[in-house]
Amino acid sequence: MAGMLRRVCGLLASVLPVILLASCGARTAGYGVVLWGETVGALSTGTIVPVVRETPINSSYLLAVPGENKPREFPMGRIRFFHARKDAEDFSRAFAPYGEEWAVSMKQDPPPLPVREQGSQEGRVIYKLKPGQLIKVVSRSPSRETVQQYADYWYEVVTEDGYSGFCFGHYLKTFATAGDPSREARRILSQDEALDRIMGNTWRPDWFREMVARGAIDLAIFREDVGLFPSPSDSIFRLVLPQYSVEFPYTGVQKLGESTYAFTGSDLRVTVVDEERISIYYHYKDQRMAGLYTLMKQDVGDLIAAEQKRRQAIFDSIAARGTSFNSSAYGTISVSPDMRFTWTGYQKLVPSLIPADAQGKGRVDFPLHAAKELAGDYDGVITFVFDRAGDPGTSSAPGSPAAAYSASFLYKATAGGLRFTSLDRDSVTNLVVTHPGISPTVIFLTQSSH
Repeated sequence: MAGMLRRVCGLLASVLPVILLASCGARTAGYGVVLWGETVGALSTGTIVPVVRETPINSSYLLAVPGENKPREFPMGRIRFFHARKDAEDFSRAFAPYGEEWAVSMKQDPPPLPVREQGSQEGRVIYKLKPGQLIKVVSRSPSRETVQQYADYWYEVVTEDGYSGFCFGHYLKTFATAGDPSREARRILSQDEALDRIMGNTWRPDWFREMVARGAIDLAIFREDVGLFPSPSDSIFRLVLPQYSVEFPYTGVQKLGESTYAFTGSDLRVTVVDEERISIYYHYKDQRMAGLYTLMKQDVGDLIAAEQKRRQAIFDSIAARGTSFNSSAYGTISVSPDMRFTWTGYQKLVPSLIPADAQGKGRVDFPLHAAKELAGDYDGVITFVFDRAGDPGTSSAPGSPAAAYSASFLYKATAGGLRFTSLDRDSVTNLVVTHPGISPTVIFLTQSSH
């Protein structure tokens, strides 16, 4: 009998506070801002709600929800608690820009994406996100920070099961929605943006970007037809390089790990490096090949046109003073407006500078640049690309097929003409002339009109 009386008393003690709260109005212990709310109902994200009391055993708060007859429990981690309403209101205003912002973990490979106690790489790991897990964004660092080789924001986040902390944004896909975030998360996860980016763009060798950055473009290899060209409608990739071209027909796509794609039916593998670069792996003539490819921000055709215009402008500035150049020892050079030349009497330069089987005509070009250190002594670099029998020269950049049939000189405008200074093989690095020849041939040419 005594035991039954104790159980009855215990039951009354547990339900009496709820009865009193429901009948007499709940007394508040503070106020909470809902960080992860309900898509339907009074407890929407961002709502300020009175907190009746904390229930540590269930890791929840007892909330006096407007419009409901009695308080109910809500996960503690999805509420930001404040003792004073003003503090809750201040936080709510700061939280408002992120009220509809969510994120999904896109990290597939181990280790899992960590949530840390502080927004730094040194912060203690308090939670590990599953691939594709939905989280609520609470705030974001003011600026991007660098972690390893990645630059991104730190996000303050909350998980559905009530954990809160900070997560680095490189592997997060953030999005905003006023509706059901889980539906939008499923839509995002059903897509493969990295694959779409691979398939939807033309990729150029990374040395295209390097040439543009240096301001030294080799038109022999910097061409519109050079690059990796996906054709999803035909299920084929076309790779065109200056030396060769190859096609990769495929029957399907298999994702290997987090960022590598295998195109089945071919040996092509593509790895996403970042949003602007990919690396590719394949075989060509039994050799394992690899290359880094990039998205070009500028139109390649426009860059080529600008480089051609630069070269033409240099030629025009030289030819404006006269189109005939004469040396008593090394012959006469005549040029025409289309940047063609004829050179007679150059035999003393054969074979040291000009091949014995070169034709006495060709194209004037300006693929090379003088290093800044040479600017005081020289105006630039001029190249004569000699025609070969049945094969007019079109380029003279070192390494191109026509390079062996070209002669390049540092030049300087002088009173009445030009001074040419010959180069050695090691004078040129990445299209930049760093020094003249060790024992250069120096040619003085008088300049006149025909």
